[in-house]
Amino acid sequence: METLNIGGNEKDRFYRYKMPKLISKIEGKGNGIKTVIPNMSDIARSLGRPPTYPTKFFGCELGAQVKCDEKNDRYIVNGAHEAAKLQEFLDVFIKKFVLCGGCHNPETDLIISKNQKIIRDCKACGQRTDIDMRHKLVTFILKNPPTPPKGKGGKKDKKAASKKNGNGELESPTTPKEEGSEEGSEDELTRTINAAAAELPTADPNQDDDDWAVDTSPEAVRDRIKDLEKGVKAALVIKDNEDGEVGDDETPDDRDPHEQLADWLEKNKNLGSKLETKEIYKKTKELGIPKESNKVLRVLVLGLFDESFRKDTVITKQIHKRTKLFQKFILNPDDQRYLLEATEYLVGVKHKELSESKIICKILMEYYQNELVEEDVLQIWLEGKESPKYKKLFKETADGDSVDPQISRDIRNKAKPFAKWLKEAEEDDDDDDE
Repeated sequence: METLNIGGNEKDRFYRYKMPKLISKIEGKGNGIKTVIPNMSDIARSLGRPPTYPTKFFGCELGAQVKCDEKNDRYIVNGAHEAAKLQEFLDVFIKKFVLCGGCHNPETDLIISKNQKIIRDCKACGQRTDIDMRHKLVTFILKNPPTPPKGKGGKKDKKAASKKNGNGELESPTTPKEEGSEEGSEDELTRTINAAAAELPTADPNQDDDDWAVDTSPEAVRDRIKDLEKGVKAALVIKDNEDGEVGDDETPDDRDPHEQLADWLEKNKNLGSKLETKEIYKKTKELGIPKESNKVLRVLVLGLFDESFRKDTVITKQIHKRTKLFQKFILNPDDQRYLLEATEYLVGVKHKELSESKIICKILMEYYQNELVEEDVLQIWLEGKESPKYKKLFKETADGDSVDPQISRDIRNKAKPFAKWLKEAEEDDDDDDE
């Protein structure tokens, strides 16, 4: 059977994590046509997930009904679907629900936390990264939780190692040799041990053992508490800064990684455009921010783009320089929408002085020319959230930091020259094709 690298890294011939190539078989005709995936169990076994998860994922992405018959090992998706198309959806499933958000290793387990969040527990790097809880498959996983990973050893294994004799009593797997056997010499060994033990010195019965007792007097208790407090203070890592002030620089930061990234960008704001893209991306990996995170786009837009946008040349240089960084986090139309909404907040709320028609059109033009936002996404976004196409293309999100609808409409109105140019460019392309 042909195998593929898990995660789509086909260039590495020696990649250790492999899975079978998806096979599809189309059955039936007319309204009863369906696609059977004969090797879904083998694929799921390679990914460490129940076969119902990727099958249900296909149904969510294709808008089709699925049937999972685990007893007969038969997994069906309604409609006719080519194997190549299903393989593409399987790669998306792997990125969202299998690969570790930190090291991108497929050796992960799904864990459901107490607050009903799904977490990927990586056995390779030890990180725990969250799943995007907006996907429809999340509801199915919560209702059909995965089997918890098997532990190593334990009481059950120890009990299984013991056997019961005819009387129902537990006996050790290795039974002692019977007395008088030719091979055994336990009696002689026992005599030798007892003789050696008899020669060992014994404790003096008249010796006072009060030295071993714990003093429970109030004075002794107070002394022990003082010693404990000194030990705790010595264990704390406290640094003296150059001004002689005491600062707890080593206190772990339990805040959201996106907030930590925003603070880091603010501290390095004086570097401006000199801050290298690879340094920023390295920082996102250190904080454990996965590529699937679209919140990071808002942090990057507000942290890297500022009032210097008023100059056309600066706009071009800033967006062009950060293109590769943004492309690492823009994986689908929803991410492109997040980039546009973050830009709305930048020019409509944070820096209102940038809300000029010329500047807004220039920003959108740079996004389009640097392939950060596709033409279809731009057109639907320009039509506004009232458009039925908007709700059809994008997922609904409850974003507390979204821009006021009136401000959003004003920005779109100022972007009309760009919308007109985009429409004319599309018509010219159609004429060229004819």
